[in-house]
Amino acid sequence: MKLLQNNRGLTRLVWALSIAIPVVVALLFTVPPMADLDPELAAKMYRLPMLNAMLNGTAFLCLIGSFLAIRNQKVALHRNLNLGALTLSLLFLVSYVIFHATTESTPFGGEGSIRTLYFFILRSHILLSIVIIPLALWTTVRGLQGDVVRHKKIARYTWPLWLYVTATGVVVYLMISPYYPY
Repeated sequence: MKLLQNNRGLTRLVWALSIAIPVVVALLFTVPPMADLDPELAAKMYRLPMLNAMLNGTAFLCLIGSFLAIRNQKVALHRNLNLGALTLSLLFLVSYVIFHATTESTPFGGEGSIRTLYFFILRSHILLSIVIIPLALWTTVRGLQGDVVRHKKIARYTWPLWLYVTATGVVVYLMISPYYPY
């Protein structure tokens, strides 16, 4: 693929996505959700967080499988599982944007130590999800380019962080879902 060989264009693309994605997500919380959303459609929108949790959970399993595959020198399986995790993360992002563009934010209703724990997990999840974007993209690019040395070097950081982001995405859903209005 020519794009993978054009380092200047590729560098620009990775950094553009790494900046644009968090900016778009942040803007979601400054713009009010769509007005006059049909109540039946609004209720259906609240199915998206469960879908998001399933996408995150499946990406988590892909990342575990990817690690096991490379440990067993199954490079093609490793590549396919990582591409699967990346695709699932992209689908999550699309669904997340749709959900937050169409619905009001749901406040967490827990109190005491569970509230503290929830916000710790949520904040670490958000911060690391921003960090994981360029890491996941660069790790994938290096792997697809066959640059094994640089791929391994960055993957040592990417894999555990991405694993944490996918796992905490599921945990955040499980903690907030009792407070959804539907």
